[in-house]
Amino acid sequence: MDASLRLRPNLPYVRALVEAGVEGISGAMNELNGRIFTPTLQSSVWKPMAICGAIGALGSQMSGKRNKSRTMVGGAIGALVGFGATAAWTSRRFTDCAARKASRLVADTRDRHWLETHPIDYA
Repeated sequence: MDASLRLRPNLPYVRALVEAGVEGISGAMNELNGRIFTPTLQSSVWKPMAICGAIGALGSQMSGKRNKSRTMVGGAIGALVGFGATAAWTSRRFTDCAARKASRLVADTRDRHWLETHPIDYA
């Protein structure tokens, strides 16, 4: 049996799950007034990027081969790590709220689907 034929009956359910997740994320944005990064990412990203870039450049200099391209790549990788860590840290409130709301709505959707497929008769 083709995979698309097996998945076709579940498409409305998958769509409902995705919509519940997106609704949870948009609900978190509304709750936090659209602020994902607290404090703003532009003001808080420069110091960690510079520190991690310097550590990356120093680390690549301390390795066996010393050349400029390796030092630049090490610094760039360090700066990217610093940027990612800062972005994750400043968006932790939004991420927590979005994950909580989305997981609650997805669980409700899953429960509703289970009750539709497994009706409870008390008679």
